[in-house]
Amino acid sequence: MPLAPALRPGDTAYVVGHFNREHRVLNRGARSFVSIAASLGLFLFTATSLLAADGRFSPDNLLLSALMVPLVLCLYLGVLHYNDMVFLKNRVNRARANIDTILQQRHDLWPMLENTVKAAMAHEKQLMTHIASLRAEPPASMESTANVERTLAREQAATQVLKARIEDYPEMKNHEVVGRFMAIMADTESYLALLRNSYTDSAMIYKTRIQTLPDLLLAWLFRFRPVSQFSKDGS
Repeated sequence: MPLAPALRPGDTAYVVGHFNREHRVLNRGARSFVSIAASLGLFLFTATSLLAADGRFSPDNLLLSALMVPLVLCLYLGVLHYNDMVFLKNRVNRARANIDTILQQRHDLWPMLENTVKAAMAHEKQLMTHIASLRAEPPASMESTANVERTLAREQAATQVLKARIEDYPEMKNHEVVGRFMAIMADTESYLALLRNSYTDSAMIYKTRIQTLPDLLLAWLFRFRPVSQFSKDGS
């Protein structure tokens, strides 16, 4: 039986174990809860010791020390919930930025395509007008999901018409720029579908969190707002 090849410089070693991801997450969570319990116990002991340092530990001091733990625990939970909401919002923003990047890449292709095909296909007035319109307008942005859907629909329509018209122009079929344009548009269609699903899932999770208690109070206090979403039947 052949031996596994030795690792070379720069290679990464992977350790395969029988613990799945859920098991590791649960173990990490259990250790975190143990740490929290230990820190709260230490805090209670420290607070009690400070209150009793003068030798006069009254019932009021005992009540005060007992109330400190739930107060600190509520503060700690508030920080955790706030940080979680920030994480969800940043994940939505990252998905938005990824979509904007792809939209900008697609928009940059139209001037190149127009310069390539306008000489050979100048009499295709409707197609050339469509391409010129896409080239002239600013790139779509996730600031408006409706605008993104409208732009993608126009781009898909123009690409399909161009693909059909190219069949009548043999010199365009093997043109490097046209081939590159078609390849990039096809690749980004699939990539945009994945990014859109990622954005939709992230936006839904974020929206649900800021509309349910106790995160609703933190969302109102720190002005977390829902983000725009794609329509169910949009492109």
